[in-house]
Amino acid sequence: MRLTCAIRPPARCHALVRWTTGDGGLSDLPVAIRHLAEERLRHAAIVVVPTLGQMAAPWLAVVKTPRWDDAVESRRRGGALTRALIAERIGSAALSAPAGVEPEGLLPFLIGATQGTYAWDRYQAHPAARLEEMVLLVERPASWKRVLDSASAIGGWVARCRDLTNLPASDLGPDEFEAEARTVARTAGLRLRVLNERACAKLGMGCLLAVGRASPRRPRMLVLELPGAESEAPLAICGKGVCFDTGGLNIKTGDGMLLMRKDMGGAAAALCALAAAAGNQRRTVRAYLPLVENAISGEAFRPGDVLRALDGTTVEIGNTDAEGRLILADAIALARREGAGRIVSVATLTGAAMTALGRVHVPLMATEDSLADDLLASARASGEKLWRLPLDAEHRAMVRGQVATLNNAPGGGEAGCITAGAFVAHFAGSTPFAHLDISPASWMPKPWELGPAGATGTIVTTLARLACG
Repeated sequence: MRLTCAIRPPARCHALVRWTTGDGGLSDLPVAIRHLAEERLRHAAIVVVPTLGQMAAPWLAVVKTPRWDDAVESRRRGGALTRALIAERIGSAALSAPAGVEPEGLLPFLIGATQGTYAWDRYQAHPAARLEEMVLLVERPASWKRVLDSASAIGGWVARCRDLTNLPASDLGPDEFEAEARTVARTAGLRLRVLNERACAKLGMGCLLAVGRASPRRPRMLVLELPGAESEAPLAICGKGVCFDTGGLNIKTGDGMLLMRKDMGGAAAALCALAAAAGNQRRTVRAYLPLVENAISGEAFRPGDVLRALDGTTVEIGNTDAEGRLILADAIALARREGAGRIVSVATLTGAAMTALGRVHVPLMATEDSLADDLLASARASGEKLWRLPLDAEHRAMVRGQVATLNNAPGGGEAGCITAGAFVAHFAGSTPFAHLDISPASWMPKPWELGPAGATGTIVTTLARLACG
């Protein structure tokens, strides 16, 4: 969707959008249209009604004004608007900038509006209906251009994350992900370093290599860098990139395996967040993306095996289906070795995150309050929801191994989301560290305010804002 601004609506505009408060504000509309809109607004925050030739455009959309200080509500209202317009197959719309709202204050709404236009139709015979253009009506268009450009760019990278996560594993293995990362790097001006299997072995990434060794699609580590002008130690974002997860020898059920194409959602989010931050960040930001396929063959790693991570930590394998934390271990250890000042891992890591918080909030665990606070503030400002869970010494004790230093799945299922965070936190050492488990929030099983069923692109905007902070 094109986001543009103008003083007045285009000559050929399919829909006009009006704001309203809970107590009306539609008195200037033709009586029949006003009555219809007000009746429907009793049950919905957005209504789209035909104007029956009584207005300049054939459709009118009325939007209940969100609380502009609540970025979550604002962003979702924007998505709900564009989805309502698309449902009526409306191709273009014009809306006035709300009174008293500065350009930056409208950014979450505009990002949400862009998200709401997302469609995943790559494998369909016919393209999905789309809203081609939204025009923001303002008195001084030049003063709004930067915000509209920002919303379009961020919305575009969220959509790219959704595309990557939606792709079936047949079309997105480690090779294809690397090719996508090369394209993103060229587009956004990122530096890309590829550590192939041999390079990973030379560095001692025993966890990454073990998870990927059963698949003919060979494992690797991608390191992308967004250079900054300031000398502050880099921010590192480590994203889990399991391009498909069978569970390994601890094989998943058929239903449990069905959506495992999304198990690289953390790597997609980290990659697209880095691209979204390009040109707006002050310090260097790096993304570490371990890419594997957790397959089954005679070469597969086994329950009871002991692996050695890049930093020398030994890991006893309690379950081969707890593979994401293994590849993150080597990514985090590499980020720490290369001088990261702060490390954030993002991963579709546990089903326990669904039990803990459902799809409403992304669980956050952190070893430092200031990093946790920065992430929470970034989420609030961008319109996403995080919830901090504890990460105590008792949780760290639960992942200690009997045979090795750690156990990747000590059993019992107690505090599964948190113990996964405790496991990966070990590899950050004393470096400030935070972990985001996006497993539930990365995928919606049915349509919602910000798009259709499927990948959501969650956490891209939060990470991009953190990178720019």
